[in-house]
Amino acid sequence: MSDIALHIATSPVTRALDVIGDRWAVLIMRDAFQGVRRFEEFRARTGATRATLTNRLKALVEQGLLERVRYREAPPRDEYRLTAAGRDLIGVALAAWRWERRWAPRGDGVPSRLWHERCGHATRPQLVCGSCGEPLDLRETVYCTRERPRRRSRSQPLLRRLSPSTARTHRGTSADMTYVADIMGDRWTPLVVSAAFFGQRRFEDIQQSLGIASNILAQRLEHLVKRGILRRRVYSRHPSRSEYRLTEKGRDLYPYAVALAGWGERWLVPRGGATAVLYHSNCGKRIVAQTRCDHCGGRVGVKDLSFRPTSETRMKKDTPRAHHAR
Repeated sequence: MSDIALHIATSPVTRALDVIGDRWAVLIMRDAFQGVRRFEEFRARTGATRATLTNRLKALVEQGLLERVRYREAPPRDEYRLTAAGRDLIGVALAAWRWERRWAPRGDGVPSRLWHERCGHATRPQLVCGSCGEPLDLRETVYCTRERPRRRSRSQPLLRRLSPSTARTHRGTSADMTYVADIMGDRWTPLVVSAAFFGQRRFEDIQQSLGIASNILAQRLEHLVKRGILRRRVYSRHPSRSEYRLTEKGRDLYPYAVALAGWGERWLVPRGGATAVLYHSNCGKRIVAQTRCDHCGGRVGVKDLSFRPTSETRMKKDTPRAHHAR
C-alpha cells in the first residue's frame, strides 16, 4: 500500500465519513443545529421517507450524535437532541455553510443568516489555525508522515465497502445546504477530493489509493468536474490521458475536510492513529483548527449562534424570531 493510500485510510476524515458521510445524515444534523428535534419536523425539512428517516435517526443515536428523549408518556412521544459529540460537529457544519454561501448558485439553497450573539453582528465564521489565527488554506498546509500503524489482518480492510451516492435521486424539502450535501453527502466523493488534497491527479493513482472500482471512480470524477470542484486537463494525446486538478472552488472545501478531521480525531480515532500530521506552513505549528467569528475574531460555539432568515436583510420592519443552535 502506498503512503498516500495509508494516509487516506487512517485519516480521521475516513472514519468520520462512516458516521456522517451520508446525505440524509448531513441534512438531519443541519436541522438539529437549527433547533429541530421531532420526527415530523425532520421529515418535513429533509423530504426523507418515514423509513429512511427512522433508519438514519437510529444510526445517529447509535453513533452518539443524537440522543432520544421521551417528552410525553401518553401517548408516548420522543424527540432527538444533540449530544456533546453532535454539538461538536458545529465546526464542520459552519465550514459547509461558509462554502455554500460562496459557491451555491443563486437561489439554490443559500442558508439562513448567522448571528454571533457575543459580539452582536452577522458573521461568516471561518476555520483558522489555533496557533496563529490565520485562515486555513490548502496551499499553506504541509503534512509529515508518522510511523505506520501495526499491520492489520486481511479481515480488517482499511477502507470499508461504501454505499453509492444518493445525490441525484433525492432533494430535501428545505433547500438550505443541499448544494454541499449533494456534493459531499456520499462517502466516495469526499475520499476522491481527499486524494486530490494529497496531490493525487491521475485516474490510476486515485484508484490505487482508494481501492475504488474504475466505473465508480469515473462517475465521481465526472460529478466533481461538472460541479466545478475538479477540472480535467489532457496531458497526453497518444494515448489519451487526463489528470484532474482542484479548482479554486475545490480547494475551498479544504477547511471542511480539516474540520471533519478534527472532529473525527476527537471522537472516533485513537490518538496517534493517523499516519499524516498536518502543519501550518505560516507558523510551523501542528494544525489544531478553531472556528472564529470573522467580525470580532472570537471563538464560535454552538451556543453562540442564532440562525435568521436571509430575507431579514431586506426587511426594515420587526425583527423575525431567531432560531438558536441547540
